[in-house]
Formats: sequence, C-alpha cells, structure tokens
Amino acid sequence: MGTMEQKRPLRKPKFDRIIDLKPGVHGFNVYAKVKEATQSEVTRQDGTKLKIAECVVGDTTACVRARIVGDFADLVKDGAVIAIRNGRSEVFKEHMRLEIDRWGKITAEPNQQIGEINTNEDLSKVAYEMKYINLKGKQQQQ
Repeated sequence: MGTMEQKRPLRKPKFDRIIDLKPGVHGFNVYAKVKEATQSEVTRQDGTKLKIAECVVGDTTACVRARIVGDFADLVKDGAVIAIRNGRSEVFKEHMRLEIDRWGKITAEPNQQIGEINTNEDLSKVAYEMKYINLKGKQQQQ
C-alpha cells in the first residue's frame, strides 16, 4: 500500500422493507417504528451491566420481534422511529427476530415518517424448523 492511496467514496445505504426480510439474512438496513418495547438489565459475571431491549418493530408492510443489546437499547422506546443498519435476522426458538451485532448500528430517525404498522403480517409468528438432509450417507443440518 502506498502513501498516496485514494479513498473510495461511501455509497448511500439501501433500505429494505420489513416484509422482504428472510431468516438468516445479515447486513440489511431498515427503517422501523417501535410498537412495544420492554427494557431490562442483566449483570455479567464481571459485574458490569448489559442493557437489553425486547421489542416489536414494523413498518407499513409487516412487523417482527427484535432484540437490541448494549447502548442502542436506550433508543428503543414505544413510538420511536429507528434505522437499523447492518442488522441480522436470526431464528430463535423457531421464530424470526432481528438483532444487532457488533458491526450493526441503530440511530433515531425523527424525520423519517412511518404510517400505521401492519400487525396482520407478523414475521415472528411463522415457525421455522430445522431440516436434516442426507448427503452421501451422512446427516447434514440445513
């Protein structure tokens, strides 16, 4: 690497709709409105406290459960509009939920308008099950 290395310009993020999210997808961006939120704190073994927010977020297309950990949990309040950047959707206890890992980010978006949340299309109510397939005589998890 030379000292005259050129920086690439950053691209604007593309935001998806919640209805388009699938389980196991990482790196998505969505705008969402918080419908229900519960805050809690757990104490780690080293004595530090970890903030956790369990919530239902959604937009006009669908809603889904989410679990936000760390300082981002303070941004999750009923009625708040947030942007989830570089999020991931995981299957937990056979149901999909959104999460933020260490590369993800949540910001408050007071200027972003989201209408009524579509609670009829709840992506967390769909049950997913582990499927095993047989490859060359060995059981493989899928």
